[in-house]
Amino acid sequence: MVTKPGKTRIGVNIPYEQIFKFDTCAGQVATNGVGYSTVVTFGTTALEILNEMIKPGFSAQLQKLGVGLTQKFANLISTNVGSLIYRWEAREEYIDPGGTAGPHLITSAWVPVSPTFSKGIGSLLTSEDTLSNWFPVATLSHIPLRLRLIAQGLVAASMTGQVKNSSYIEAVGNVIPGT
Repeated sequence: MVTKPGKTRIGVNIPYEQIFKFDTCAGQVATNGVGYSTVVTFGTTALEILNEMIKPGFSAQLQKLGVGLTQKFANLISTNVGSLIYRWEAREEYIDPGGTAGPHLITSAWVPVSPTFSKGIGSLLTSEDTLSNWFPVATLSHIPLRLRLIAQGLVAASMTGQVKNSSYIEAVGNVIPGT
């Protein structure tokens, strides 16, 4: 029998499904039940609004990944159509226990979880949208992974972005034994 460190058998598929909720409020208490991440102010340079590690405590081979991600932007410039653009991205980030050098960190390239969206039409000064669906995992084969929201103003401005505390990721796959 071939084993990995920890005396677990290689090749055993352990089904797994887990929903990860974000702790975006950083210990703050919401009086109306709605919380958001820390406000991030951005302008014409792309900036991270949220960078969150999704780490279940083991590695798993992903079969599908579902998201319910709500972002809120404020101080949009209503006279410009598309005063900001934003997108969600993810990458694998996990410890590979094998190899001749021992455990080492694996990080993949950032891949889009959403298309790039444009906001700021007409009299819209604030925008709150929820991206929800299952998306292909061909470019993301493992969890743990890191998720981030990137936003950029298209005109010289001072806009703000946040992520709602009800945002989540649902991962379905097989646990990789010994990880």
